[in-house]
Amino acid sequence: MISRFLAPILRHQRFLAALASTALLALTLPVTIGLAAGIDPGTDFVLYRDAAARWLAGGPFYNPSQIEGPYVLEHGAILYPPVGLLLFAPFTLLPAVLWWAVPAGLVAWALWRLRPRPVAWPIMAALIGFSPLPVLIVAGNPGMWALAFMAAGTAIVGPSVLVMIKPSLAPFALFGAWRRRWWIWAAAFGVMCLPFGSMWQDWLVALANSSGPVYYSVREIGLMLVPIVAWVARTPGPTGVE
Repeated sequence: MISRFLAPILRHQRFLAALASTALLALTLPVTIGLAAGIDPGTDFVLYRDAAARWLAGGPFYNPSQIEGPYVLEHGAILYPPVGLLLFAPFTLLPAVLWWAVPAGLVAWALWRLRPRPVAWPIMAALIGFSPLPVLIVAGNPGMWALAFMAAGTAIVGPSVLVMIKPSLAPFALFGAWRRRWWIWAAAFGVMCLPFGSMWQDWLVALANSSGPVYYSVREIGLMLVPIVAWVARTPGPTGVE
């Protein structure tokens, strides 16, 4: 009896999953897109690109006011660790469009490689729909890159380590730590951190002086779970992660 009831559902599961996913996105995205309506396009991208250019010219990466004493956390303050310059600095030369195109391509590639089963589609749609993704995209926030590194790390072991460019999402960087390859990536990331020397102290001071809460990225947790859901529901095959 139950099998007879489930049979038509299983036959059309892809259609039903796509329908449910579309409905969830149609209900949620207009709200989150509305939240992004008042944001100047690329405002975060310009902030970090210009800070990197200032540093390359011999100036400070962090605003002096962040080092001098307590300050109110607002746009213009930089809380990313100095190793983030390895991401920001190349975009003083690269076309700005790549800031959005590369992480989008990484996420698309990871989902294509994982091929999550239809049962996961509505879950992923809900996580995306209730996330600040439109805000991140419009502002050009580096959170897009954290998502891309997380997605790549579910498709092949290792790139999730790079989520550490945003320490408020650090637990996600541990994905894949049960594999040797992850530790190779972690060691390489550690080596990349070394050249920034005393800038790490500046970063810690900037964090300590900030009025912002340590959980300021909590809204992005659902979005970061999307690749993990895709990995859990991946189609059997050589994904590179076990």
